[in-house]
Amino acid sequence: MSEVVLSVAFKYEADARARKLLEDFRDMVNFCIERALEAKVTSYARLRKLIYAEFRARWPGYASHWCHSAVRVATSMLKSWRKRCRRGEADPGRPPRARKLFMRLDDHVARFRGDRVVITVEPRRYLVLRLTLGEYQRRFVEAWRRGELRVGEIVVNEKYVLVPFRKTVDLTNPREWIALDVNETNVTGVSSNPHVYRWDL
Repeated sequence: MSEVVLSVAFKYEADARARKLLEDFRDMVNFCIERALEAKVTSYARLRKLIYAEFRARWPGYASHWCHSAVRVATSMLKSWRKRCRRGEADPGRPPRARKLFMRLDDHVARFRGDRVVITVEPRRYLVLRLTLGEYQRRFVEAWRRGELRVGEIVVNEKYVLVPFRKTVDLTNPREWIALDVNETNVTGVSSNPHVYRWDL
């Protein structure tokens, strides 16, 4: 069994409250990056423990899971930056900063409801993002309602809500298949429906 993930973009009705959340999340991530660099912390757990009290004092109007989401994004950005520094692709004197407006939200902060995403700002205070459904998006929503798909961590930016749909697939017993034979002069493909294709090189 393997898991297949496909992120589907939904347009949404943005307003001033959504924009404020995006700006605050960017500030949260940059705060986490600064503290991680000051304390020379690399792990998610140590950074969260280090900044939790200061984070809650600085953003008292947010649920505690916002701290977890911001720390996760910050540690991911720092890990990528350190790897690029080792390869010589980034300047060690210029640490990363979150510039774009986006939020990566776990299932404790954001709940997918088909035609909307409900974001918990703080306990018993929510922001609802109404999604625009086209024919493509509707297929995934209907499969999710039937229980065929699960939802992962939702990402929100200024224009779109990106919903990763997950499905467990059995690769040992496929319904259809294709076999390819690659040679010096041609490529031959045979499929299960049955068709034979040949491409001369």
